Amino acid sequence: MYQFFKKIAKQCVNHFCTISKHLGNAFKNLFPPPSEAPGHEKRMDKMNTTLDRVEECFLRVFSKLGASRKFLQSLTGPLKTGVKYVVVTIGDIIEQHPYLVTILLCIAIGMLLSQCLPVILGFGPLGPVKGGIAAWLQGWVFGGAVPAGSWFAILQRFAMVWRAWL
Repeated sequence: MYQFFKKIAKQCVNHFCTISKHLGNAFKNLFPPPSEAPGHEKRMDKMNTTLDRVEECFLRVFSKLGASRKFLQSLTGPLKTGVKYVVVTIGDIIEQHPYLVTILLCIAIGMLLSQCLPVILGFGPLGPVKGGIAAWLQGWVFGGAVPAGSWFAILQRFAMVWRAWL
């Protein structure tokens, strides 16, 4: 029995390795590394120029204030490398996958609005905030009694539950 399962496991591993190699090659073609984006070199050149100018201004200002130029350059070198890598990689990904970036941006905006909009409208964690838009709407549309299940009650519940969940 042990030999039987060992043989099946070995066959499964072989099939899995073949499938994963095939999928890996397919994904490599669909999602090339960011450094292979058509505009990568231009972005690198522009970032180098921009960061060199910023560094030079920074060094001039702080050198006049008495800081050691060599010491400052030792700090700005790694910082420039990191900033350049992040900005160029983001640009490459945007160039290669504009829809993915759009989706991620929409998700981020949605999350931001879901947190900010209730506060902006005046829905607080304990009810409408006095003097806010929500308090005015409640008084104007419903008076003192808000019907259960109404749009106002749903928005208030969302603000209360969402705040408690965060």
